[in-house]
Amino acid sequence: MRRLIASLYVIVCLASQGGTAAAKGGISACSLLTKELVTQVTPYDKKALDLALRVPAREDAVGQGGSECSYGGITMNVDAFAPAAFERLRDQTWVPLPNLGDRAYFRDNKGRWAEVYVLAGSHVLTIQMDLPSGRTAASIQPNVIALAKAVLPQLK
Repeated sequence: MRRLIASLYVIVCLASQGGTAAAKGGISACSLLTKELVTQVTPYDKKALDLALRVPAREDAVGQGGSECSYGGITMNVDAFAPAAFERLRDQTWVPLPNLGDRAYFRDNKGRWAEVYVLAGSHVLTIQMDLPSGRTAASIQPNVIALAKAVLPQLK
């Protein structure tokens, strides 16, 4: 019986360490990626979006105090890594985006999703938006940029 209680205690302690970034003092990505915002920026039609929104938002702590939220075909990270880490890994597939944060890039991630990286002050924002069937990353680039523009003022 003691072993069972001790085992359960260890499991609960380990599970609680994966809490949200908000609990660790960072910015909660899911507090920014709301249902209303997803509905405004989604490239999905209403029927597909309704299905995607049935799955609750999922938030995970990432990096050193960062937060990741997956919801409605979008994964958004806030402060998941340092800007220097991105710069080391950035290749020619990332295209600069003017007038978005201090520095921003966009890419088509192998035809699976459109992706944006934004450095804004001391914050790093990344967004991965799933591609609806028959769409390209370029065709939903305005959607991803609209989401980034909606979130950036809240990171100040």
